[in-house]
Amino acid sequence: MTTTEPTPAAPQQTRDDDRPMIELVELTKRFPGQKNAAVDRLSLSVRRGEIVVFVGPSGCGKTTSMELINRLIEPTSGHIILDGEDVTKGNPDELRRRIGYVIQETGLLPHRTIAQNIATVPRLIGWDKAKANARVDELLGMIGMDPDLYRSRYPKELSGGQRQRVGVARAMAADPPVMLMDEPFGAIDPITRERLQNEFLRLQQEIQKTIIFVTHDIDEAIKMGDRIAVLRDQSHIAQFDTPEKILSDPADDYVADFIGAGASLKRLNLSRIRDVEMTTDTPTGLLSEDPAALRRRLMDSDWSAMLLLDENRRPQRWVTSSDLSRAGSGLGRAGLQAHAVVEPHATLADALNELITSNGGVAIVVDTRGAYQGIVDLETIMTAVRAMREQHSAFYLAQKTHHDEVPQ
Repeated sequence: MTTTEPTPAAPQQTRDDDRPMIELVELTKRFPGQKNAAVDRLSLSVRRGEIVVFVGPSGCGKTTSMELINRLIEPTSGHIILDGEDVTKGNPDELRRRIGYVIQETGLLPHRTIAQNIATVPRLIGWDKAKANARVDELLGMIGMDPDLYRSRYPKELSGGQRQRVGVARAMAADPPVMLMDEPFGAIDPITRERLQNEFLRLQQEIQKTIIFVTHDIDEAIKMGDRIAVLRDQSHIAQFDTPEKILSDPADDYVADFIGAGASLKRLNLSRIRDVEMTTDTPTGLLSEDPAALRRRLMDSDWSAMLLLDENRRPQRWVTSSDLSRAGSGLGRAGLQAHAVVEPHATLADALNELITSNGGVAIVVDTRGAYQGIVDLETIMTAVRAMREQHSAFYLAQKTHHDEVPQ
């Protein structure tokens, strides 16, 4: 009697849009002389256009894992699948030209101009000078740096935040589908870091890259990530989920300890200003208007102060009725300068931070051109917090109901 092996099922056809952009399969790295693997059988997939954040304590293997993906470090075993293609073998230089890479210190070449730095990969892959220069100017404009001012400068002539922006532009120069970002904002002061995070999130809405982002900061992970991989030693995954799920339902004590205290406040990093109802009835006026007319408008409102805008509707000054009475014909120095400006893609945590330090008691919301949109006050934030608390309670009630209904 003979037996036949069962015919294996044919692999399912996957539409390109449904196929993960990055798949890591049992990815492992053992360094010579080390007892334990630095990365031990890491498996996960990253969808197109999403930001996945690797977060964990120092030494857990998160940066090594990321460097394996573009083969700056060669894996000991396992597979790296990029857009359906196994790229574990083959030419590593060709692979790297398909992947943008941003590191903490930007890695800009000090002896080359900003334009030359950004154009590095396009020139390597054969773009002509005119096409590369056009791409440089496009990217400088995209990151808010005037090409005429910055194209010919050198890295030492830029601030830390500007150098980091140029590093992001260089990574995007050849329009790679994938970007790897290793603590890209880690060496920058907190204020600039927050602005760069917000700027990058705004940019991501336009470019829709697939991004793996490494950080040791859980707050940054919550803010930046569509999904977060919380890593233990050797890049073992403790939990791989959305920020909301990780905050509301940590997988174990390790994840809960890593999140730390203040999970409710951390949820403010989950809500964007664009998702809440801004206050838009704040009295406003233009610097060019007659102070007496502005004062009448303010007196007819329920507000004690008015926000003055320039001719492009960019916030300039907060003024009271007394300020307007004393202003005479010049409003440029009246009242207090309008600080605490945020854009719609900023988080409620950003807004709260700005609000606390503002001189008007509110955060002013502007669009990408800096034009006034509305304000966010403490009541707006408290309303959002109450809604999050209710969602959190509903989640646990549903979990408890499900647990009670399942036979033990």
